[in-house]
Amino acid sequence: MKMSAKKKTKRKSPKIILEKKKVFILTSSIIILCILLLFINILFGSEPQPAKPVTPPKPVQTEKIVNTEKKAPVTPKPKTESPTKPTVKTQEPVEKQSQAKPQVNTCPYDIPQAEKGSTLVFIIDDAGHSLENLKKYTALPFPITIAVLPRVAETEACARHIVAAKKELILHQPMQAENLSVNPGPGAITQNMNLGEIKATVKANLAQLGSGVKGLNNHEGSLITEDEVRIGAVLDAAREYGVYFIDSRTTAQTKAKEAADIRGMTIRHRDIFIDNIIDKNEMLKQIYHGLALANKNGTAIMIGHVDKSVHVLPDLLMDMYPYLTEKGYTLEVPSRLK
Repeated sequence: MKMSAKKKTKRKSPKIILEKKKVFILTSSIIILCILLLFINILFGSEPQPAKPVTPPKPVQTEKIVNTEKKAPVTPKPKTESPTKPTVKTQEPVEKQSQAKPQVNTCPYDIPQAEKGSTLVFIIDDAGHSLENLKKYTALPFPITIAVLPRVAETEACARHIVAAKKELILHQPMQAENLSVNPGPGAITQNMNLGEIKATVKANLAQLGSGVKGLNNHEGSLITEDEVRIGAVLDAAREYGVYFIDSRTTAQTKAKEAADIRGMTIRHRDIFIDNIIDKNEMLKQIYHGLALANKNGTAIMIGHVDKSVHVLPDLLMDMYPYLTEKGYTLEVPSRLK
């Protein structure tokens, strides 16, 4: 029994030794492999390190900086060159067109070239009834004279407006016509007045218009202007008040010039009534007649009426004005005539 036991023990011991050797070999081989792997890792781990400094962000940043530096000098070029070049190109043709327009467009009116320094005087009678209608004449961009009736609804308002608009203000003095059925209106000179009453009436009417009044002309008045004595009293009042007189020539038998010559006064007279007929073509004919007289005599005084032709005359004069000046005519007021 002992022998069998010994044999059993002897058989078992070498098996254990062999297993330990295998384990040792395995573990040692594993260790060696691990060392080899570590060594390989160390060798290959050192290779990617030089790749780290070659990272893309740094060159990307430098490129951005370079791009901004390039853009900075480029941006001022369009700012300085582009606005100047197109503005010069656009302004030049616009100026050429604006200068060419009056040359290309033909004058729609039959206006002759001015001669002898031709001067035109436009007087608009019968103001005082409507301030609104009057404003269409005072808006005209050239010298114009407005004759205001005394003692009517808007006499004083119209007079103030004319002076404020820097137009020439005169009195439109009512006088009795040969037709006694015609009422010349308030503040009129009649045939039954004595010379003192005539002078007082004229001065009172002038005073109502204020200090801006420069002269007077007659409204109706054929019966008075044909009377050298009575029209002489009107001239005396005008001279004493320091204003001029214009004969509206409502009659061919007027004695105003004779009365003025006796007194050594210089007066003027109306040449044309523009709006006896309220029609544009008829009014144009009268203005053309006035242009011919201005070229013949040097000056033409043309009279229209505020309310009578308000829907035609202001627009017509406004439209003709640039062509009149282009043809060499001067527009003036009586107080500045030589």
